[in-house]
Amino acid sequence: TQKDLGPLLQRAVFRSRPRKFAEDKPALLQSGSYLLGQSGTPLPLDANVLNTPVSQNINTKPLSDRLQLFVENAIQEFRELGSILVLGSAIAAIIQVVIPRDIIISLGQGPVMSILAMMLLAAVVSICSTVDAFFALAFASTFTSGSLLAFLIFGPMIDIKAIGLLLSVFKTKSIIYLFLIAGQLTFLLTLFLNLYVS
Repeated sequence: TQKDLGPLLQRAVFRSRPRKFAEDKPALLQSGSYLLGQSGTPLPLDANVLNTPVSQNINTKPLSDRLQLFVENAIQEFRELGSILVLGSAIAAIIQVVIPRDIIISLGQGPVMSILAMMLLAAVVSICSTVDAFFALAFASTFTSGSLLAFLIFGPMIDIKAIGLLLSVFKTKSIIYLFLIAGQLTFLLTLFLNLYVS
């Protein structure tokens, strides 16, 4: 295990971490339930604390209020995911219309090139892990099953949108290692699927 996170984290993030003090027993080896305290040391919980409900007033509200809350949450989720679904479908349609069909077919039939093309597309276009399945469905007739799986696996792990967030916490070298490991493992798994399973 990595005992010193200094080489991986940005300097400001590493300095803000709480310092560990020598303990008799590591927290993972102690029994019981714990909450992480402000000082970074685990705080043991009583059984009474664990048995108290999180919110006392959920079941006391009338059914009409609970149904209204359910409908409001469902509408909010539909608005968020629906717009992303429309955007992803539009991008898939534009790719299939703008790029000539013979190029897409030639990329999609090779066991190696199809995986690389879909991994590149996943890194650039990955929208949302829920919507990616519908996006990949548009390419199901032209690409191999391994390449579609590569798109579904690699997209949520590595995408361009997450680079800024990762750079705020990790050093560039760590992010490159993360990208390389995720890419290699995804490529090997889906290449095995293309060559031996499908």
